Amino acid sequence: MKKRLYIETWGCQMNLHQSEGIVGILEGAGFEIADSLFDADIVLFNTCTVRQKAEEKVYGRLGAIEALKVKKNVLFGVGGCMAQVRREALLKRFPVIDFLFSTTDLAALPSLIHKADKGKGGVVHLPDPYETQEIPYKRKSSVTAMVTITEGCSNFCSYCIVPYARGPLRSRPPAKVLAEVQRLMGSGYREVLLLGQNVDSYGRDLPSYGDFAELLTRVAQIGIPRIRFTSSHPRDMTPRVIETIARHENICNHIHLACQSGSDRILREMNRGYTRGEFLSIIKGARKAVKGINITTDLIVGYPGESEVDFRDTVELIEEARFGSIFVAKYSPRPGTRSASFPDDIPKEVKDERLQEVLSHQRRIALAENRRRIGETVKVLVEGRTREGAFFGRRGDHRTVVLSGETELGAFVSVCIEAASTSALAGRALIPAVVKGVL
Repeated sequence: MKKRLYIETWGCQMNLHQSEGIVGILEGAGFEIADSLFDADIVLFNTCTVRQKAEEKVYGRLGAIEALKVKKNVLFGVGGCMAQVRREALLKRFPVIDFLFSTTDLAALPSLIHKADKGKGGVVHLPDPYETQEIPYKRKSSVTAMVTITEGCSNFCSYCIVPYARGPLRSRPPAKVLAEVQRLMGSGYREVLLLGQNVDSYGRDLPSYGDFAELLTRVAQIGIPRIRFTSSHPRDMTPRVIETIARHENICNHIHLACQSGSDRILREMNRGYTRGEFLSIIKGARKAVKGINITTDLIVGYPGESEVDFRDTVELIEEARFGSIFVAKYSPRPGTRSASFPDDIPKEVKDERLQEVLSHQRRIALAENRRRIGETVKVLVEGRTREGAFFGRRGDHRTVVLSGETELGAFVSVCIEAASTSALAGRALIPAVVKGVL
């Protein structure tokens, strides 16, 4: 009888994509996928440690595993960033963990599970140096496919644990990226999402590969209907990337450009490598070159030493930049990073107040910007259904659109925008369903 596998994933889109790889590898090795934790013989957690809140969620779920193992003999493995940087603490605090695995060597996972199943508890497979592998992904979506172009990061922002958890920048050979996109288009995928902790640094480790603008151009020339990418770093964003977006209609007019702070002093402390003025200049150039481009961002509030003046600089940046959306987080020290040695001197209540103020400003701006889109007729790629059963999709600028009427997944439909909220638009399909590929 086949062993049944259940996996839970926390964190970024890279983690979600790597979980697709875990499923693909283990299905290929003869495992079946279980629908719930309680139906599984093997439970895997693919974890995140970018922020303390993400770790706390994992710790909470680990308690559920302890209770489950009392009732049922399941194998339990932990992978992802927490396994890389918290290995000793995890094994000591949670003896229910049978093995730790690396998301940089997923090919070893079947043999690792076999070892743990033979009673070799506390098996650890966290190889170093890191390698980039070709993986048979079991993709959740039939419309959008994630494609890894870089792994790791070499920027070492003072607060960020990614270089320690995922290793230095490793660019994937362009021939392999292009071949994967070609295969995906041949399989009927309508959109690819190019992934990396910092896609703009593509090729910096191996200059013979060319840079990100060159790769983006070559992907666009394949002819897949829609291309997105994430995430971008202002330090490494070049005019050539923006020119490439402007030149190719199948590259989405959206950039997720993580700013983190509007204060030059805090940006220096963070080792971000750019100023507030330089960040705003990038946005201005992008909006001039690419019609209707949507800029989204990440912000951190309560960084060590962040004064009221520093925070006001961030609020003013939000007002000036008018982001489409913001992911904002309260600073939490990550052990091993440079900023972890700084006093975490901003009280929790101040962090909470600042986070809520950022959200308040952004909700107002997002609602106003979304209302400006009412009356527009746009092309929407249909991606799925809401809980209520309505179809939804995304515009080229990454804004979500909830559709009235019937259509089909993977279709491009012309939609008249009729309503807006802070987080989404709503519209009516002008044609009930457009044959895939016509628009």
